[in-house]
Amino acid sequence: MKPPVTPIAPSGLSSQSATLTSLQDSSFQRWYGEGERLANAGAYERALRCFEEAAIVDPQAVSALIYQAVCLIHLGQPKQGLALTEQVLAIAPDHAQGWLFRGVALHRVGRYPEAYRCYAQVSHSH
Repeated sequence: MKPPVTPIAPSGLSSQSATLTSLQDSSFQRWYGEGERLANAGAYERALRCFEEAAIVDPQAVSALIYQAVCLIHLGQPKQGLALTEQVLAIAPDHAQGWLFRGVALHRVGRYPEAYRCYAQVSHSH
């Protein structure tokens, strides 16, 4: 059996890249974890700031976008929350929580038929 072929990179480049990725993951986890703790305690404004920072570190992390939407809905800003759920669904069209919280935001702005269509999508997304 042949040993696996590993790509050759300039000396130190792959380790620098791995270190950067590790630092980004660590930074994301710190912001996200603190945001989750604050949101669970009902401190939605402070939690929102943490999730915004987490999303800066990893803009494709739908979990940080979902939590931002949830915080905004709790803070009485459902239109802004709706915009974030649309970002989530653009990244992950079958994301159950994306559909759920899009429905909640639509419900909060009085767009009930659209909200119920979103709720129906939740069961199709599992």
